[in-house]
Amino acid sequence: MKKSHKLLILDDDLHYTGMLALKLKARFPELKVSSSTQKTLIHGYDIYILDNDFNGQKCGARLAEQVREQAPDSLVIILSGTLELELLKRLVNCHTAGVFDKGNIDELQAMNELIEAYIQSENLKPTENKISFAETFSGISDMISEWNKKLTYEEKR
Repeated sequence: MKKSHKLLILDDDLHYTGMLALKLKARFPELKVSSSTQKTLIHGYDIYILDNDFNGQKCGARLAEQVREQAPDSLVIILSGTLELELLKRLVNCHTAGVFDKGNIDELQAMNELIEAYIQSENLKPTENKISFAETFSGISDMISEWNKKLTYEEKR
């Protein structure tokens, strides 16, 4: 039996949040998608898409850390238009699955693929949901590699 998944989008841009919610519902009709323009975490979701910047206040890492405290097995994704080393360190430490530029269509496609992989893996897992050290290390390595590419690109701009 397939598990029902719930996804929450937190982003201060009402229009973007609505557009993203509609796109996700179209791509993943089985997902229950909710959204909020507040930077207050709502618990009880399997997948969190968190904007890093709420009206000039960088709070994506803080939100991701709060998710990890309450829902350690959830998928956490950050949307950010800027790359900062301190943000990367905090996101790696709280096992964020990915950081994507919400203005880049290719990156949003990669985000969708990450969500799809998460849903499929969750549906295949037995009720005991444990991630191995090797899987965690591999995920962190992939994220660091991707961020290094982005940081190099930003430095060249």
